[in-house]
Amino acid sequence: MSPSARPRTDPAPRYLLVDGHSVVFAWPSLRNLHAEKPLAARQELIRHLSELHDSGRWLVTLVFDGQAGGKEEKSSNSLAVLYAPAGQTADSLIERIVQANAGKGEIGVVTADHAEMTTIESLGAFGFSPEWLEAELKAAKLEVKESLSQYRRKKLT
Repeated sequence: MSPSARPRTDPAPRYLLVDGHSVVFAWPSLRNLHAEKPLAARQELIRHLSELHDSGRWLVTLVFDGQAGGKEEKSSNSLAVLYAPAGQTADSLIERIVQANAGKGEIGVVTADHAEMTTIESLGAFGFSPEWLEAELKAAKLEVKESLSQYRRKKLT
């Protein structure tokens, strides 16, 4: 059987890059929290995106502008959290990641910045709004809830 006729066992990965501050300021609840407690707003976004990452729908990387000096943080649930190095922006880091991973799977970028959306789309990624991200989070939660429900029903029978 030729390689092209062989069915794929693993689908191409789906990567989602999220411009953290763009989402924080687009979501009213996070924007209000950020006004009083910026770290708490970032942690709340990390919590939401960890749920999406853990659902298996996307491999999620959250990118913030460089207040943390360009370091990478890995939470216990393996969601990648990146901080742009000094002198760079989250946008420039996202663009480099998109370019480096072109052709390796589906890449989506969440941003409220229309100029950035145009740039990443020209690099081959899909642009998504913060509102789309809210809907994707809800869909992932429902999918996980349904999977657990089916598992429990199966286990009881």
